[in-house]
Amino acid sequence: MKKAYAIVIRNGLILLVRRQGVPVWDLPGGDLLPNENEREGIQRLVKEQLSFDSTIEDLIGIYTKEHHDDVTYVYKVKEQVSQSKMESQDYVAFNFFDLQNLPLNIYPERHRQIKDYKSRRYPVRLRFKENRWLIRIEKFIKERKKEK
Repeated sequence: MKKAYAIVIRNGLILLVRRQGVPVWDLPGGDLLPNENEREGIQRLVKEQLSFDSTIEDLIGIYTKEHHDDVTYVYKVKEQVSQSKMESQDYVAFNFFDLQNLPLNIYPERHRQIKDYKSRRYPVRLRFKENRWLIRIEKFIKERKKEK
């Protein structure tokens, strides 16, 4: 499965979003459609989820996870119209945060991806390692769901 996320910077602040029922901040983005180009996909996701047009500036990184088929693309995205009005059906909250003072409740992978952006040494290709016990627990839960 392919995913794409956007790093949107406005006045030196980074845009983070929260989904319904999830008390964790994230970058805007999500799953790409089958056979969808990553660049076109992130532009579509930004338009659909935040209601503004964007331009791709840079590829920050391509990230994979150990023992998973997921591939995540992270792009630096610029608003086509500065200070665009944002509206969202997908997110319950969106806010701009200081890059040096990010909230504590942010996905660990996003922390790393933002760190890669701040380093200015991109594009990055990184494979996240996973705890083997967590993998076993996830597999067990998936098998139980299939049985029901």
